[in-house]
Amino acid sequence: MALAEIRQRMAGFRPLGGDAALSSALPGFLYSDPAVFEAEKQAIFYSSWQLIAHQSELPEPGDFVCASIVDEPVFIIRQRDGGVAGFYNVCQHRAHQVLSGTGNVRARIVCPYHAWAYNLDGELAVARNTKRLPEFDRGNYGLEPVRVAQDCGFIFVNLDDDAPSLDQVAGDMFADMRRSLPWIDELTVAPGAAHNAWDGDPLAANWKVLAENCLECYHCGPAHRAFSDLVDLKTYLCVPHGSWLKSAGKLGHVDNKAYKLSDDEPVSEAMFWHMWPNIEFGTLPGERSLGAFRFYPETAETTRMSGRLLTMPGETVAPERLDYRWNVLWPEDEALCRSVHIGLKSRGYRQGRFVVDPDHPGIAEHAVHYFQTLYARAMGID
Repeated sequence: MALAEIRQRMAGFRPLGGDAALSSALPGFLYSDPAVFEAEKQAIFYSSWQLIAHQSELPEPGDFVCASIVDEPVFIIRQRDGGVAGFYNVCQHRAHQVLSGTGNVRARIVCPYHAWAYNLDGELAVARNTKRLPEFDRGNYGLEPVRVAQDCGFIFVNLDDDAPSLDQVAGDMFADMRRSLPWIDELTVAPGAAHNAWDGDPLAANWKVLAENCLECYHCGPAHRAFSDLVDLKTYLCVPHGSWLKSAGKLGHVDNKAYKLSDDEPVSEAMFWHMWPNIEFGTLPGERSLGAFRFYPETAETTRMSGRLLTMPGETVAPERLDYRWNVLWPEDEALCRSVHIGLKSRGYRQGRFVVDPDHPGIAEHAVHYFQTLYARAMGID
C-alpha cells in the first residue's frame, strides 16, 4: 500500500485533530496492515536514529554489536583509535552477513561464507583468489557504512545520510537526562547482568501500541496497582518536547506494594524519556540505574521489546526490585498491549477518544495524541 493509498483509505475515518480533547484516535488498520508497515519502514525507521548499544559494551578495539533496523542488518564496532564505526552487516561478495551477535574481532572482520576479510574501518583487506580477476579493485568493495552518533554513552545509527543529526533530534533530551541524572555518564552495562540483552520474546502487538502505552498513566490506576502505590500519580506528568517526551512522577510511599524503599534512596522519582519513534529510557525510585529500551518491530503485528539495564560501577539493583520490573510491571503491560492489538483489528472498534482532563493532567492522554500527530506527520497522512 503506497502512501497515496493509505491517505485515500484514511478519508473514510474521522481525522486526527489538532486539539487532543476534540480529536479521534487513529484508525485501527494502521496497526495491523502489512502494507502500512512496509510504508513505515521507509517513512520512519530507515530515517530515524535507532539505539544499538551502550559504550560500555565495546570497551576494546574490535568489540562489536549486531542489530537490525527492522529488516536491515547492521553492526557497530570499536575502532583502534577509540571511535565507533557502523556498517551494514552484509559482505560485498555474495551478501552473507559478516558478523552475528556480539563479540570481538582481533584483527579483521572475516565473512564466514568465502572468507573475504575487512579491516575494522570496513576496507576490504583480503579477497581470496582474486589476484588474477580482471578489473577487480578491492577499493570498490569495502563494507557499506552507516551513520553513527553517541550521547550519554548510548550509541545510535541512522540509515539516512540526509536525516537531521542526533543532536538536532534529541540533544536537548540528553541534556535534560544529564540534569535529572547527573551520574548518567558513569553508568555501565555489567557483563552478565540480568536482562543484559536486546532480544526479548516477540510480543503479539504493533510497535505503536507499546509506545502509546508508555505515554499515558490513565491506565496506571486500574492496571498497575503496585506502580500507583510506588509513584504519586497526582504528581505524574508527561510533557512533549519536539521529537521526545518526558514523563515523571514523585515517589508515593516508601512502604508500597511494589517494593520497599528507604528515606534516603539516591533516586526519588520515576522518570521516563521517550525518543521518537520507538526508544524509551527510564528510571524508578531506588538505586542509581537506568533502563534503555527499544520497541523493535518485526512485522506489522509483532514487536520485540529489548533493552539494557545500566547501573553505577560496582552497584547492583536489589533482586526484589528487579523482580517487580520484569515479573510484575512489564508482564502487566504485555497483557495490556496484546489485548489492545486484538481490539484494534476488531470490526467492533471504531475510533477512540483521548481523555484530556485539565484537573488531572498526570493521567491524561494528550501525549498519546502528540505521538499520533508525530506519526501522521511522518507518514504524510496528517
